Amino acid sequence: MTSLLTNNAAMTALTTLKSINTQLDMTSNRVSTGQRVSAASDNAAYWSIATTVRTDNASLSAVKDSLGLGSSSVDTAYNGLNSIITDLQNIRGKLQSALTPGVDRAKVQTEISAIQSKMKATADSSNASGQNWLSVDSSPSNTNYQATQKVVAGFARASDGTITFSMVNVDVASIKLYDRNAGTTVTKPATAAQVVGSTSLTGTGAFSGGTADFATVTAGQTKQINFVIDLGGGASATIQLDKDTLKSTAKDLSKVTTDELLSAINNQIAASGTAKLGGKVTAGLDTAGRLTFATVGTGTAATLKIGVANLTDSTKFVAADIGFGATSNAPALTAASNYSAAFDISGANTRAITINDGTTTTTVTLSSAAYDAAGSAVSSAKATLSGADAATLINIALKAAGNTASASFAGGKLSLTTSGAGTNSSVTVTAPDALYGFTAGQTSVGTNAAAGAGTASTTTTGKGILDTTSGTYTAISAGAYSVANFNISTLVGSAGDADVASILNMVDKAIASVTDAGTKLGANKTQIDGQKTFVDTLMKANDRTIGILVDADVEEESTKLKALQTQQQLAVQALSIANSASQNVLSLFR
Repeated sequence: MTSLLTNNAAMTALTTLKSINTQLDMTSNRVSTGQRVSAASDNAAYWSIATTVRTDNASLSAVKDSLGLGSSSVDTAYNGLNSIITDLQNIRGKLQSALTPGVDRAKVQTEISAIQSKMKATADSSNASGQNWLSVDSSPSNTNYQATQKVVAGFARASDGTITFSMVNVDVASIKLYDRNAGTTVTKPATAAQVVGSTSLTGTGAFSGGTADFATVTAGQTKQINFVIDLGGGASATIQLDKDTLKSTAKDLSKVTTDELLSAINNQIAASGTAKLGGKVTAGLDTAGRLTFATVGTGTAATLKIGVANLTDSTKFVAADIGFGATSNAPALTAASNYSAAFDISGANTRAITINDGTTTTTVTLSSAAYDAAGSAVSSAKATLSGADAATLINIALKAAGNTASASFAGGKLSLTTSGAGTNSSVTVTAPDALYGFTAGQTSVGTNAAAGAGTASTTTTGKGILDTTSGTYTAISAGAYSVANFNISTLVGSAGDADVASILNMVDKAIASVTDAGTKLGANKTQIDGQKTFVDTLMKANDRTIGILVDADVEEESTKLKALQTQQQLAVQALSIANSASQNVLSLFR
């Protein structure tokens, strides 16, 4: 059926032609621009990602430029330092010749003055991009001076869109050679108190096999490490490491590692509470594997003492060395003379001794009542109380009084020790009965396995390496000198020789300092060069990412363009044929 009002064939041909034209326009655009995603309407997600990466690449390009400028500044300063090191070596040679008898030091000084002027000119002219890191003015009025110059070295975008920049820090304050600010100062911060073990943990008896065994019981004994940390002012605690305290950090109690032991120590420090050690001291391992302790506080008030607790009960546990020396650092007080073999406490006879463990004073009186109360703990007769039994009765009384001292008997003499360790622990005997063998006021003080103290902050005058006025560059008799201004022309006699030798030593130290500054700049240069290579690689990777997302496949698109052009011609012909159908109907009316 043919309709005069609706030409279905023409409408279909027209729709096909429009679709082909749309595809043809899109393909032509891809061929001409080289992109399959050139606008957000092409692919919103890909367009957004590509735009962000392009923005990042623009930032990385700026970072690359910054690294180039930073590299130029570092190179300039480095070349200046190298030149000045050569000048300093020449000055040292001149000073050595000036120590030769008969040398005219005024003429030598003329040469030295010329070199000094050259060094100053070299430093002053070491400018790059308006920056001079060798000759500075650190005066407060100079707002352009920065003790640390920061070179932008990296750019990063977090998942939440936050942008951060990484920096290469150049410590200008430590490499400057001249400083026009006469009043600048250098402040060194206060330090913490720290102690370090004498040997690595793996070299001690506890870790002789690389790990420590806290699980195996040998002859009724399990291994146990005890030591005391004392910060002074009552802040002290005994750290005990055994199978019970290690089970929360060690996977295998028979093979405890040094890291697991360290974790257990820090756990016990924290558990001691803020009134003792909590938050005041930390344990660690240095690069040599030695156990270290350091206070959180700094300054001269920060003190730290380590003592290994005195373990008198050898049937219960074994003390293991932790790299801090002996296993016992508690005070041990031995009687001055032998115990009396005719010690008689029968009847009304008594024997008294007063013992102070550093905190508690206890008077122990040996009597028939005390003997009878001890029961089977003593075996000798009251009239001839043995030294061992006397020690037993003393210990019973001390324990009842809460006194940490303990008595023992060996070699005919009584001895007293305390469970505490370190120089804060002591044991003293006052008013003893002469038969015990102690003298009145006899005292013993413990020793520390290790001790350390913090230092206060110090502020010193600090100018450039070559024009410093600190005490390091002070001559013996002719006043203070610096490399920038010393003059040997008037130094004569033995005192003059001593001054020249002192100046020579000063120049040698300056060479070492300038060399150290060159080392720091060299490290900065290596870091900057490495970052430049990385940024360049990253930018290329970003370009590839953008290409993958938005670039068109030109071969594919050009082939598709040819096909679409053919389809367009066919569609036009189809439309023409469809439109001619009505003309055929019209001929019927002729």
